Amino acid sequence: MQSRPSKTLVVRGLTALGLAGLLLATSGSSLLASANDSDPLTGTWSIQVTLRDCTTGLPIGAPVNSLVAFHEGGTLSESAGGVGFAIGQRSPGHGIWTKEPNHIYHQKFIALINFDTPANLPGTPGFDPTKPVSPGFFAGWQTVSHTLELTDDNHAASAGTNAFYRTDGTVYRTGCSTAVAERFR
Repeated sequence: MQSRPSKTLVVRGLTALGLAGLLLATSGSSLLASANDSDPLTGTWSIQVTLRDCTTGLPIGAPVNSLVAFHEGGTLSESAGGVGFAIGQRSPGHGIWTKEPNHIYHQKFIALINFDTPANLPGTPGFDPTKPVSPGFFAGWQTVSHTLELTDDNHAASAGTNAFYRTDGTVYRTGCSTAVAERFR
């Protein structure tokens, strides 16, 4: 499977694990690290994702909620909310994250799209207002790439891209998004 960058999360903050921490100074800001010196990004975050027009930056539809857990060692787990996908159509996301200077992180994950669904968009032939609005999806996978920045101890912001692939590896849709995040505590 190929994967390409997709969504963008920019996250900035602190991790406090209830253990006595060590005060660190980094670029004029201080971080409270846990006794095991875990990265400030590790933990569970409640995310609100806004899909965006890649050219204008304008929002496309209502924000979608998701949960992301950044694990020590650079892996992540993601669970998306929303009604764009049929029940069971999209798997949770699995991926990686890396740290850059100044509280900047890069994340990338993949989720499987388990079966096809037709588009159901207002203003198009066959639109059914009793069903969820959806652009339609093909079986395959989705990738998301975001750059994250921690904005304070428990909040973050990000931006990035996403891509959808058919099972044969061809890309059939790409997009952009921004996100805001709050640490689950």
